[in-house]
Amino acid sequence: MVPYWIAETERAFAFLDIRPLRPGHALVIPKAHTLDLASIAPEDWRAVCELTTEVQRRLRQALGTTGENLLVASGPGSEQSVFHLHLHVIPRVQDDGLRLTEWWETKASTPARDDLVRLAERVRR
Repeated sequence: MVPYWIAETERAFAFLDIRPLRPGHALVIPKAHTLDLASIAPEDWRAVCELTTEVQRRLRQALGTTGENLLVASGPGSEQSVFHLHLHVIPRVQDDGLRLTEWWETKASTPARDDLVRLAERVRR
């Protein structure tokens, strides 16, 4: 058993990240080896999501946080570096110095409406 585990179910496990962005930063993983989102069994993804909700509740209670960011890197194009699917739960409080919105704004684009419509049609096929 990992000494910094924080929660567990039959199909999923949660523990503190050894390189946290914020105190309490946790990882939730399926117990069955799963490379990425494309290969996870629906029941294992459900278990990860359900345990994530429990971890979020525990972190808020233990740390007094008021929000969290969830992050999954899935596949080589996403910069996934550990090849077992894991969901990051990053506890947050207002004005904590972690500026994800500022980073996002520097990377985000504003596509034309017609481009979005065409892309949506392509994805629906």
